[in-house]
Amino acid sequence: MKVENLDIPGEFVEKYTDKGITDLNPPQEQAVDKGLFDGEDMVVASPTASGKTLIAEMAAIEQTVKNDQKTVYIVPLKALASEKYEDFSERFPDQNVRISVGDLDEEGAGLETADIVIATSEKLDSLLRHNPSWIHEIGLVVVDEIHLLTSPNRGPTLEVTITRLRDLLDFQFLGLSATISNSGELAEWLDAELVESDYRPVELEHGVAAGDEIDFVPEDYSTAKEEKIGFQKGSELEDDEDAGGELRNYPVKNGYGKAVMNITEDTMQKDKQAIVFCNSRKGAEKNSDRLTEITGEDLSRKEKKELEDYARKIRNVLGSPTSQCERLAENVAEGAAFHHAGLLSKQRSLVEEAFRKGLLRTVSATPTLAAGINLPAYRVIIRDIKRYTGDGMEFIPVLEYEQMTGRAGRPEYDDHGEAITVAKQPGMQEKIIDRYIMGTAERIQSKLAVEPVLRMHTLSLVASGYCTSMEGLLEFYSKTFYAHQFQDIGSVEQKIRGVVETLREYDFLQENILEATKLGRRVSELYIDPESAHIMLESLRNAEEREEERIDTISYLFMLSRTTEMQPLLRVGKNEYEEMQKALMDGEKYILESVPEEFDPAHEKFMEVMKTSLMMQGWISEVDEEKLMDEYGVAPGAVRAKMRNADWLVYAAKELVRLDELDQDSELEKLRLRLKHGIREELLNLVKYDQIGRVRARKLHDHGVRDQEGIREASFEKLKKLIGDSTARKLKKQVGEENIFDRENITDYF
Repeated sequence: MKVENLDIPGEFVEKYTDKGITDLNPPQEQAVDKGLFDGEDMVVASPTASGKTLIAEMAAIEQTVKNDQKTVYIVPLKALASEKYEDFSERFPDQNVRISVGDLDEEGAGLETADIVIATSEKLDSLLRHNPSWIHEIGLVVVDEIHLLTSPNRGPTLEVTITRLRDLLDFQFLGLSATISNSGELAEWLDAELVESDYRPVELEHGVAAGDEIDFVPEDYSTAKEEKIGFQKGSELEDDEDAGGELRNYPVKNGYGKAVMNITEDTMQKDKQAIVFCNSRKGAEKNSDRLTEITGEDLSRKEKKELEDYARKIRNVLGSPTSQCERLAENVAEGAAFHHAGLLSKQRSLVEEAFRKGLLRTVSATPTLAAGINLPAYRVIIRDIKRYTGDGMEFIPVLEYEQMTGRAGRPEYDDHGEAITVAKQPGMQEKIIDRYIMGTAERIQSKLAVEPVLRMHTLSLVASGYCTSMEGLLEFYSKTFYAHQFQDIGSVEQKIRGVVETLREYDFLQENILEATKLGRRVSELYIDPESAHIMLESLRNAEEREEERIDTISYLFMLSRTTEMQPLLRVGKNEYEEMQKALMDGEKYILESVPEEFDPAHEKFMEVMKTSLMMQGWISEVDEEKLMDEYGVAPGAVRAKMRNADWLVYAAKELVRLDELDQDSELEKLRLRLKHGIREELLNLVKYDQIGRVRARKLHDHGVRDQEGIREASFEKLKKLIGDSTARKLKKQVGEENIFDRENITDYF
């Protein structure tokens, strides 16, 4: 089907043909044939890079450009939201494209005028709690990566959001997914057309590596033939043409004694790039270190110069670089990098940019990269097919394997891509082929019946006035994917009734009717677990009654660390047990709740809470990030993530004390600023100025510049020496000394 024959405005036809898209590919053509332009709901299940986004764009052209209705595009991650925002802004220059992934208590200012809204499922769920009027203008909802319904973390919120939107509004629905085994069941729940395809624009070869050999597996390969299960020489199976194709053996030079390094060297010889997936952050870092031996020799002088610039930016993202910053910068300068959640977001973005430009030859990453941004490579090397889960080493899911291998092959550069899994022990080759290459991805299964999830969403449904009776609440849950899969909600009905009683005990719901209290409505809007709100309220009320000497910063940090939102907590190792036990005993007089006895199973969790609290106290005591990494094993990116959650929780606590008429707003506000900047209280007067963070503020304070008056009195030359020319100029302007530079220029002139 030709793009020029589609019923879409000419400017879009021109955009697509200019990019070389003249014909629709099989899943795109199938979607059009099944009623995409007629408003049919659809689940599109096809491999990564098979053109699913174009299907969504065509639906947006119909619903937003032609029918003047809003498109809401739901993504699982903020990084993916930014990528889609750029894509849609380019494709739809005449439409108002907005991104909404910020603070969860925002009401979505400006979205009422947006034509296309890109949002995470959590953000959209939060927005729905405020009942915005613009949702009635929605004509199209696209859910990217809808198979994440099976995720214990993100799935339940996505499921409830989809159920609520479909129950409330009439719009076209598109669910985009990787190929899954029960996509038909998903389409049935949504009463949608199923568009299913195994089409890929770039052929993908799967292989298994051991030492200096890679065996590539043809599509018609029979594992039984290779494993010799029921196979004897001269048997019918041996001569049976239907038994499957032969493995294609590809030798690689064994120059390093390690499969990943051998394959990487072979990749460099082909002038290609590779992504190596490892099962841990430490593993990714070590792997990247090793690969610099190979990648550094592959760089031209010009490339080295460009990479040195990237390395400098990566090193200086923090005011005081940590060993992790130095390590990443050194690797990047040699053409390799690691990528995981412990990095700062700016560092991850710089790594991604350098890789897309072809400067970085390899990126060693944790699997989170596979579920996020679009970063393809010629080769994907899966180093680890097992990872530690708390119950020992376990095989990764097939769906995760497919997400990772989906990154292999770049449509604009390659006619095929290669996904190579390393077999670390003898006999693993057949298991990898059977489980992953020839295997079927796991069924998508609802994770809705988890109590914290039911607490949050039950309160939301009641607080927003969406459900006003127990019958209405149960009826809503009967429309979920969970109910569709299990045919009824009998197994969770008791849980729902129990949740309602708990919410009444917390004073978030009225006693005799299903209606939220004023406090319950605000808790729902704040988008926190009702149990977290209850823990904070009880602690804050206790603080109100205590004598001042029994309240310390650790009192509030411990309170924050007790919430659902601060999980996972820092684990206490065996060698730390006594130390944390002592810390908990020493801090008990400041903790705003009873500490369980040592024999109580909850006691161990309280030690993890204490360790997390001490890490946060280190941060606001200006312990440098290198020491935080050494002492608590928390990298800068993970510290920032924890502090973002803490900031949101302190904001929520401030709202709760306001409603409960408690006198702790000032203390909480100071704590919020300290958590945001990682500073002692004495620096609060300085960090309010633009571009003054913990490092610069400390320099200024230690040299006698401690407030607005001090900034004015300090000479420009003094500030320049402390914080640099550009920042010093901006700081002087912020305190109203804009004319100083004109006077300096006149003096210089004469």
